[in-house]
Amino acid sequence: MSDLPFDPDRLAEELAADADVVRDLRDSGDAPDIVRPVDVHFVGEAATIARLEGEIEALGWTVVEVELDDDGYVTLSVQREQTTTDAALRTLTEDALRVEAAYGVSYDGWGTVAVSSAT
Repeated sequence: MSDLPFDPDRLAEELAADADVVRDLRDSGDAPDIVRPVDVHFVGEAATIARLEGEIEALGWTVVEVELDDDGYVTLSVQREQTTTDAALRTLTEDALRVEAAYGVSYDGWGTVAVSSAT
């Protein structure tokens, strides 16, 4: 999947939004080299999300939750174990945008907790 294209403008938007999250992590004492679960959310039509849910583990993600939203869309929450280094988070965002493009879903960001070396 790493050879699938994605919209470079979307990447720029997501990386700009990610910068605020990363800043908050670092301000909270996050040690970026520590591997931990990082959550990602995809939103889409029920059939599309069902297809993605059936295939996402082969792409290196673990399904956490599937939730029907009030507006009839479905949110698929997944995660993978990784660091929060700038390079790792950029790769995560690029991978998520590839999933978005390949499956016709909307990538709705990532999240994780700050982990310090003392934790």
